[in-house]
Amino acid sequence: MIGRHPLLGLSGILISWLVVGLACRGPAIYPTVTEPTGTATPSPTESAPTAATTPIASPVPLPRPTPFPTPNPTPPPPTPPIEPTPLTTPTSPSLSSPTPTSLPVQSVARVITRLETTQAVIALTFDCGADRGYAEEILDELARHGIRATFGMTGAWARANPDLVARMLREGHRLINHSDTHPSFTGRSTGSPPLSVDQRAAEIRRAEQAVAAVSGSETTMRPYFRPPYGDYDEALLTLLPELGYSVVVMWTVDSLGWRGIPPEEVVTRVLAAAQPGAIVLLHVGAQSTDAAALPQLIAALQERGYGFVTTDAQLG
Repeated sequence: MIGRHPLLGLSGILISWLVVGLACRGPAIYPTVTEPTGTATPSPTESAPTAATTPIASPVPLPRPTPFPTPNPTPPPPTPPIEPTPLTTPTSPSLSSPTPTSLPVQSVARVITRLETTQAVIALTFDCGADRGYAEEILDELARHGIRATFGMTGAWARANPDLVARMLREGHRLINHSDTHPSFTGRSTGSPPLSVDQRAAEIRRAEQAVAAVSGSETTMRPYFRPPYGDYDEALLTLLPELGYSVVVMWTVDSLGWRGIPPEEVVTRVLAAAQPGAIVLLHVGAQSTDAAALPQLIAALQERGYGFVTTDAQLG
């Protein structure tokens, strides 16, 4: 029998161990194992649960909010077209006006500040309320040009100067009632109490009587009235027609000659306001510069093509 070599015996043992080790190792490439979602791999110290005792949990989907139903709005009923509301003037409850049918028709005096015309004419008006002043010089100047003017006549002035009243009437000038003693009917310009209805009527009647003493008629100055200081109110406008006066004659421009301004300024003021039908307020008193300005004023207006009329002129 052939004996074994000691090295061969040791090699055989090593080779046997090697074969056994390779047999226990398995394949070199492992298949890829996909772990189910939500399943944790047990640690070496934990024993993996078996399928019989703990089933693998399926992924739980995240909850989604339940959408609210969108309501369908109920259509509103058709709106009828809006009719425009007519404009009305608000009325104070305590001052409500009665209906027109409940008010009697009243005659109210008309206020004018110029003559209604397109003709190139001017109305020169002179108030006679204080002293005799330059009335004669004014009448002379008007006569030289053949101009007829209007004079606002107070009863006091007429009683003091009947000769000049007679001349004015004779030369075709127009007289208008300017009260008897030249008070402010409303007190606005003088700071005095307003005149009563009886006082106002007396002022107007006495002026009529003073002129009637020269003219022979109390209607000479009707229907024209010029309030002293230009002060009037609704009560006066209502009273005047009852006394025979339907027109309140105011003015387009006040010359301000009564303030004593230079005659040249009087002319400038009047020319600046000149227009067809303009009514010019002038005065005859001694403190007024209107008489001194009159020759230049007449010439300047004539150069501009203006003629002269009284306040009662019938114009187209």
